Amino acid sequence: MSSRGWVPVRDGADRWWLLTAYDDGWCTAPVDVPTAADTRRRLRVFLAWTAAVVVLFAAAVGIGFLLPELTWLPWVLLAASLGTLAVAGLGAARRRAAARPPVFGSSAEHAAVAGATRIALDQVRAVAVQRGGHEEVVTVALRRGKPVVYRSPDRSLGRLFADWVPAPPSR
Repeated sequence: MSSRGWVPVRDGADRWWLLTAYDDGWCTAPVDVPTAADTRRRLRVFLAWTAAVVVLFAAAVGIGFLLPELTWLPWVLLAASLGTLAVAGLGAARRRAAARPPVFGSSAEHAAVAGATRIALDQVRAVAVQRGGHEEVVTVALRRGKPVVYRSPDRSLGRLFADWVPAPPSR
């Protein structure tokens, strides 16, 4: 069994969950979705790193033209510019790797994590995928209990459930 993929989904109470589909069912776990303030903060950090790289590079070029007798200083500033670019890139890669969801082999293994809820293959009666305005809506009819509805602006939600429509695949 393996993971088919994951997608952030929104429930009726406007809470965000990370839905991960497996061959034997799927799990949802609460997830933090970046707000506008988070996006502004990340943009400010990006602009600060970009400004640092551009200023160091411009200083290297300027000193190379204005003070040609200092042949070593433009090379030091150019190396500092490239070093700054490398540090910024490594930091961004680390943050992105830390934000990735963990990998599990099955929905049962994933359900052992605190906060995760599981819907097993044998609990599902039918699945319907629809487009509701700008969102993709998946409605899951369970054998027992009320239907579960997932919404996502991402079209990959429908692709995750393509094999499940209209009924789950048999084992």
